[in-house]
Amino acid sequence: MAQSDPNRKNILNTLLIVMIGQVGCLTLVVILGSVFLGLWLDNTFGTKPVITLVLLFAGIPLSVLLMLSVARRTLARLREQNENTQKENPV
Repeated sequence: MAQSDPNRKNILNTLLIVMIGQVGCLTLVVILGSVFLGLWLDNTFGTKPVITLVLLFAGIPLSVLLMLSVARRTLARLREQNENTQKENPV
């Protein structure tokens, strides 16, 4: 059992790093997408900063929802791996 504890900590650390990376990348994609789409729409309709600002403010809750979704998926994956490990190696 002493050897399985470091393995579980390594798996946990790896999943947390992956989750943080995914959240960071998704947030960056949402922000950049909002800026570029907003700038393009502002140029098209002649409403210089309005659409860009609206899309940026709309991107905030979208980023939060994506972050929660990624966190839930990662935690579900962690629970599943923990259950499988406990079934394979009963104490």
